[in-house]
Amino acid sequence: MAEELPLGTQALYRILDFRINTATIAARRTGWSGGRLFNVLSGQSPHFIPLYGTHLRQVLSYAGYGVPAGIEPKAEYELRLDYAKKACDVLRTQVELT
Repeated sequence: MAEELPLGTQALYRILDFRINTATIAARRTGWSGGRLFNVLSGQSPHFIPLYGTHLRQVLSYAGYGVPAGIEPKAEYELRLDYAKKACDVLRTQVELT
């Protein structure tokens, strides 16, 4: 149910920032086999972050990208890290202004 509700700017920024940080840590672990195994077992990707469809639409909109048709609100998607970082930068400026 919560995955269907759009998030406020500050909440969306916090989620993106946390997930980007998690992906960055996962990227550091890829330098050794134990770290890669941990990433696989924990489901953490160094290149993508998971988002529900509703939040993915918001992120793509903030980043200035077109939102593809057919995104299901309850479904989980993986967003490329570079797209997430761009949206996070935009959201950061909006959060700082408030």
